[in-house]
Amino acid sequence: MKNMAFFSSLVLLVVFAIVFIVSDVRYSYADLKSFTDLLLNVSGAIFTVMGIWIAFLYPNALRKIVDPATLAVADFTEDRSETSRLNYVVGSVLKSAVVALAIITIGMLRVLFPLLPSAAGHALWIKQILLAFVIWLFLVQSSALFQVIVANISFLNDLYSKRAERSVEGQY
Repeated sequence: MKNMAFFSSLVLLVVFAIVFIVSDVRYSYADLKSFTDLLLNVSGAIFTVMGIWIAFLYPNALRKIVDPATLAVADFTEDRSETSRLNYVVGSVLKSAVVALAIITIGMLRVLFPLLPSAAGHALWIKQILLAFVIWLFLVQSSALFQVIVANISFLNDLYSKRAERSVEGQY
Protein backbone atom coordinates (compact mmCIF):
# COMPACT_ATOMS: atom_id res chain seq x y z
CA MET A 1 0.00 0.00 0.00
CA LYS A 2 2.79 2.43 0.91
CA ASN A 3 4.69 1.56 -2.28
CA MET A 4 1.55 2.27 -4.30
CA ALA A 5 1.12 5.67 -2.63
CA PHE A 6 4.74 6.55 -3.34
CA PHE A 7 4.46 5.40 -6.96
CA SER A 8 1.22 7.40 -7.35
CA SER A 9 2.92 10.50 -6.01
CA LEU A 10 5.76 10.09 -8.51
CA VAL A 11 3.24 9.72 -11.34
CA LEU A 12 1.62 12.92 -10.12
CA LEU A 13 5.03 14.63 -10.21
CA VAL A 14 5.51 13.60 -13.85
CA VAL A 15 1.99 14.74 -14.76
CA PHE A 16 2.59 18.15 -13.14
CA ALA A 17 5.89 18.48 -15.02
CA ILE A 18 4.27 17.66 -18.37
CA VAL A 19 1.37 20.05 -17.75
CA PHE A 20 3.73 22.88 -16.79
CA ILE A 21 5.97 22.27 -19.81
CA VAL A 22 3.04 22.14 -22.24
CA SER A 23 1.23 25.13 -20.76
CA ASP A 24 4.42 27.20 -20.42
CA VAL A 25 3.80 28.29 -16.82
CA ARG A 26 5.88 31.34 -15.86
CA TYR A 27 7.05 32.20 -12.36
CA SER A 28 9.93 33.97 -10.70
CA TYR A 29 12.68 32.14 -8.84
CA ALA A 30 12.16 34.57 -5.94
CA ASP A 31 8.57 33.36 -5.51
CA LEU A 32 9.68 29.74 -5.65
CA LYS A 33 12.50 30.41 -3.17
CA SER A 34 10.05 32.05 -0.78
CA PHE A 35 7.86 28.94 -0.90
CA THR A 36 10.78 26.51 -0.49
CA ASP A 37 11.94 28.55 2.51
CA LEU A 38 8.49 28.03 4.01
CA LEU A 39 8.70 24.28 3.36
CA LEU A 40 12.14 24.20 4.99
CA ASN A 41 10.79 26.03 8.05
CA VAL A 42 7.94 23.54 8.35
CA SER A 43 10.49 20.69 8.13
CA GLY A 44 12.40 22.26 11.00
CA ALA A 45 9.25 22.54 13.07
CA ILE A 46 8.36 18.91 12.43
CA PHE A 47 11.90 17.81 13.36
CA THR A 48 11.66 19.74 16.61
CA VAL A 49 8.18 18.69 17.68
CA MET A 50 8.46 15.08 16.63
CA GLY A 51 12.00 14.80 18.00
CA ILE A 52 10.65 15.82 21.38
CA TRP A 53 7.84 13.28 21.01
CA ILE A 54 10.30 10.50 20.28
CA ALA A 55 12.70 11.48 23.06
CA PHE A 56 10.10 11.84 25.83
CA LEU A 57 7.35 9.42 24.91
CA TYR A 58 9.45 6.58 23.58
CA PRO A 59 12.62 6.48 25.68
CA ASN A 60 12.66 2.68 25.44
CA ALA A 61 12.78 2.90 21.65
CA LEU A 62 15.77 5.24 21.89
CA ARG A 63 17.56 2.94 24.31
CA LYS A 64 17.03 0.02 21.96
CA ILE A 65 18.40 2.01 19.03
CA VAL A 66 21.49 3.04 21.01
CA ASP A 67 22.19 -0.55 22.11
CA PRO A 68 22.66 -2.57 18.89
CA ALA A 69 22.50 -5.85 20.80
CA THR A 70 18.81 -5.30 21.60
CA LEU A 71 17.87 -3.83 18.24
CA ALA A 72 17.25 -7.22 16.63
CA VAL A 73 14.52 -8.13 19.12
CA ALA A 74 13.15 -4.65 19.77
CA ASP A 75 9.49 -3.97 19.11
CA PHE A 76 10.07 -0.31 20.08
CA THR A 77 7.08 -0.11 22.42
CA GLU A 78 5.95 -1.71 25.60
CA ASP A 79 2.39 -1.59 24.31
CA ARG A 80 1.81 -2.64 20.70
CA SER A 81 -1.11 -0.20 20.45
CA GLU A 82 1.47 2.61 20.39
CA THR A 83 3.31 1.14 17.39
CA SER A 84 0.99 2.86 14.93
CA ARG A 85 1.52 6.23 16.60
CA LEU A 86 5.27 5.71 16.62
CA ASN A 87 5.11 4.91 12.88
CA TYR A 88 3.31 8.21 12.28
CA VAL A 89 5.82 10.15 14.35
CA VAL A 90 8.91 8.63 12.71
CA GLY A 91 7.27 8.74 9.27
CA SER A 92 6.63 12.47 9.58
CA VAL A 93 10.26 13.07 10.53
CA LEU A 94 11.51 11.00 7.59
CA LYS A 95 9.25 12.76 5.09
CA SER A 96 10.35 16.14 6.39
CA ALA A 97 13.97 15.03 6.09
CA VAL A 98 13.37 14.17 2.43
CA VAL A 99 11.82 17.61 1.86
CA ALA A 100 14.70 19.38 3.61
CA LEU A 101 17.31 17.41 1.68
CA ALA A 102 15.55 18.13 -1.61
CA ILE A 103 15.39 21.86 -0.87
CA ILE A 104 19.08 21.93 0.03
CA THR A 105 19.81 20.11 -3.23
CA ILE A 106 17.73 22.65 -5.18
CA GLY A 107 19.76 25.44 -3.57
CA MET A 108 23.02 23.76 -4.53
CA LEU A 109 21.84 23.18 -8.10
CA ARG A 110 20.85 26.85 -8.32
CA VAL A 111 24.47 27.74 -7.60
CA LEU A 112 25.83 25.16 -10.07
CA PHE A 113 23.30 25.83 -12.86
CA PRO A 114 25.09 28.88 -14.36
CA LEU A 115 28.32 26.86 -14.50
CA LEU A 116 26.81 24.21 -16.79
CA PRO A 117 27.04 25.32 -20.44
CA SER A 118 24.47 22.81 -21.72
CA ALA A 119 21.87 23.80 -19.11
CA ALA A 120 21.20 27.25 -20.59
CA GLY A 121 19.47 25.75 -23.63
CA HIS A 122 17.08 23.79 -21.43
CA ALA A 123 16.42 26.47 -18.81
CA LEU A 124 12.67 26.71 -19.43
CA TRP A 125 12.16 22.95 -19.19
CA ILE A 126 14.30 22.74 -16.07
CA LYS A 127 12.30 25.56 -14.51
CA GLN A 128 8.98 23.81 -15.25
CA ILE A 129 10.24 20.50 -13.86
CA LEU A 130 11.52 22.33 -10.78
CA LEU A 131 8.06 23.85 -10.21
CA ALA A 132 6.46 20.40 -10.46
CA PHE A 133 9.07 19.01 -8.07
CA VAL A 134 8.41 21.76 -5.51
CA ILE A 135 4.67 21.06 -5.70
CA TRP A 136 5.47 17.38 -5.10
CA LEU A 137 7.58 18.40 -2.08
CA PHE A 138 4.60 20.39 -0.83
CA LEU A 139 2.45 17.25 -1.04
CA VAL A 140 5.08 15.20 0.81
CA GLN A 141 5.34 17.88 3.51
CA SER A 142 1.54 18.05 3.76
CA SER A 143 1.49 14.29 4.28
CA ALA A 144 4.07 14.67 7.07
CA LEU A 145 1.93 17.36 8.73
CA PHE A 146 -1.10 15.09 8.46
CA GLN A 147 0.89 12.35 10.22
CA VAL A 148 1.71 14.82 13.01
CA ILE A 149 -1.99 15.60 13.38
CA VAL A 150 -2.94 11.91 13.44
CA ALA A 151 -0.24 11.12 16.03
CA ASN A 152 -1.49 13.91 18.28
CA ILE A 153 -5.13 12.87 17.94
CA SER A 154 -4.14 9.28 18.70
CA PHE A 155 -2.23 10.43 21.78
CA LEU A 156 -5.20 12.48 23.03
CA ASN A 157 -7.61 9.60 22.44
CA ASP A 158 -5.38 7.26 24.42
CA LEU A 159 -5.00 9.84 27.16
CA TYR A 160 -8.76 10.32 27.52
CA SER A 161 -9.38 6.56 27.33
CA LYS A 162 -6.90 5.88 30.13
CA ARG A 163 -8.36 8.75 32.15
CA ALA A 164 -11.85 7.30 31.73
CA GLU A 165 -10.64 3.83 32.77
CA ARG A 166 -9.04 5.25 35.91
CA SER A 167 -12.19 7.22 36.67
CA VAL A 168 -14.29 4.08 36.43
CA GLU A 169 -11.83 2.21 38.65
CA GLY A 170 -11.94 5.08 41.15
CA GLN A 171 -8.27 5.97 40.76
CA TYR A 172 -8.70 9.40 39.28
